[in-house]
Amino acid sequence: MAQLIAFPIGIVTTLVIVLLWIGITPLTTEKNLLIDNAFSGFFFSFVGIIIVHELIHAAVHPMMGRSNRSILGLWLSRGVFYAHYDGELSRNRFISILIMPFVIISTVPLFVATIVQVASGWIAFLSAFNALLACVDLLGAGMVLFQVPSTATVRNQGWRTYWKTVETGSA
Repeated sequence: MAQLIAFPIGIVTTLVIVLLWIGITPLTTEKNLLIDNAFSGFFFSFVGIIIVHELIHAAVHPMMGRSNRSILGLWLSRGVFYAHYDGELSRNRFISILIMPFVIISTVPLFVATIVQVASGWIAFLSAFNALLACVDLLGAGMVLFQVPSTATVRNQGWRTYWKTVETGSA
């Protein structure tokens, strides 16, 4: 259900990323944006982006994903790859975990290409494709940002996200 709700976010972010690639990089001067074997290129891009995307999520976990609370997995019946942290996180850390793959895969290459004025159609495709794939992450980050107090801790359990505010004792 979240994927259906988030899909319009993915369409908009993908469109924005594509328009930025076209508008602020020298991408439009590249002659051939197509690859010879589109199906295998798409398949390997899809698998590769998912793996890198989830590894980036895990890298933002405490201890850079090397904690025994960091779990990388594949849920075949749902068709979902995931990086999960089995513990409480600050709200801001939780948001960072959600948005970091979008930032690193979709926006950093765009800004580097803009600064150095060198662009690749393949990198632009991966950047835009990840923007589409990150739609649920962006939806989740927005919901947490606007619904959870900044001092709260957040925890995922299954498909649900819970939060609580940190109690400060006064003497």
